[in-house]
Amino acid sequence: MIRVEGLKKSFGSLEVLKGISFEINKGEVVAIIGPSGTGKSTLLRCLNYLEIPDEGIISIDDITIDASKIKKREIYCLRRKSAMIFQNFCLFNNKTVSENITLALEVVQHKNKAEVGEIASDVLRKVGLEDKANEYPSKLSGGQQQRVAIGRAMALKPKLMMFDEPTSALDPYLVGEVLSVIKRLTKEHSITMMIVTHEMSFAKDVADRIIFMDEGHIIESGTPNQIFNSPKEEKTKQFLNHYVEEK
Repeated sequence: MIRVEGLKKSFGSLEVLKGISFEINKGEVVAIIGPSGTGKSTLLRCLNYLEIPDEGIISIDDITIDASKIKKREIYCLRRKSAMIFQNFCLFNNKTVSENITLALEVVQHKNKAEVGEIASDVLRKVGLEDKANEYPSKLSGGQQQRVAIGRAMALKPKLMMFDEPTSALDPYLVGEVLSVIKRLTKEHSITMMIVTHEMSFAKDVADRIIFMDEGHIIESGTPNQIFNSPKEEKTKQFLNHYVEEK
C-alpha cells in the first residue's frame, strides 16, 4: 500500500505540489497524466526524497515519513522501498550492462557475487537483453539503455517502481520497444507501479487507474475507461481533447 497525505513542494515562490493526497493498492499500476510543468515528475521525486517535500506524509509498505520531522535514517529506509526509472537512463558508462544491474545489489543489499549474477541473468532475460550482458551502455541504443535501467530497478525487488517519462528521451522508432517491456511487466508481475507519461494510448492500455494532474493538484482519478471515455472534470476534458487534436 502506498499512501500520500497533504504533500506540498515549492521551489522558491513557485508552489508546484499543492497538498497532494492519494492511495495506491499493492500491485496496482497507476498512470499519471497532465500538462507539462504541472508537478508530475516532482511528485515522483518527492516520493523517494530526491526532492525534499515541504509538508506531507508518505507511506510505502511499512515505512511512514512525515516531512515536518524527517530523519536521515528514515529517508534511507524509504528509498530502499522504491526504484525509479528516469528519462535519461542514468547508467554507469564505465560499467557493463550486467555490472549496472549488480552494483546496487552488492553495495546496498550486500548480496554475494553468485546471487547477483543469477539475478542479473534473470532480469536481463525479462527485458530481452540477455545477449548484451557484457556490453557497455555506449554500444546500446537508447531503447536498450532504458531497458537496462528497467532491469536494474526490477533487480532490487522494490515495493514501488516509478517511471518518469521513460520514453521522452528516445527517438520515436525506439519508443515501442520500451513500452512493450513495461506493458509485459505489468501483465506478468504483481509490481506496484506509478508511471508519468504523455503516451495516452499506453496509459489507457496498461494502467489500472489514471490520475490527472494540473497546476499542482489531482483534478481527477479513475479507471482508464472513466477518464478517457467519460471524464467528469472540465480540465480533464480539455486536456484529452487537446491531445486528440494534436494526434
